[in-house]
Amino acid sequence: MGLPRTMFSKGRLLAGGVVLFALVCLVSTFDFSRGRVPQTSSPLISDVLAATTARECGRDATEVVARHLPPGIEQAAAETILAAAVIVPPQPWFWTPVNETATSWNGDTLEALRTIKITAFGTNLLRIHMTFGEGRLRRLAAEVVCRFG
Repeated sequence: MGLPRTMFSKGRLLAGGVVLFALVCLVSTFDFSRGRVPQTSSPLISDVLAATTARECGRDATEVVARHLPPGIEQAAAETILAAAVIVPPQPWFWTPVNETATSWNGDTLEALRTIKITAFGTNLLRIHMTFGEGRLRRLAAEVVCRFG
């Protein structure tokens, strides 16, 4: 005889709901795994993002950063540019973005770490090393670093 018609309909409805939910999760995860272009008012971050792609981990970005932090720039001006280098993180509903911003001094050397892109599976960071002498930038090195997890 089989199952009653009402039970069969509830089963189909439940299965349809599960499939629809799985499809929405899959599309959302795929979209955020690629990462969206971050919103930023910082020309430094905009230029670094334009020059790199999400899959370029360990890429040298010194040339791009040197356009905004040229050798000889005053220390206060360089710190102002770094302070403005921030992004607006995405607001997804299924994960919490981690926006890392750190600055550390070691003598005349400044190391800055700024988030330039956030995805569901990792973060792209811009690591900048600057050495100052007599209040001016003497040496600069920058790279894009990826963290997964």
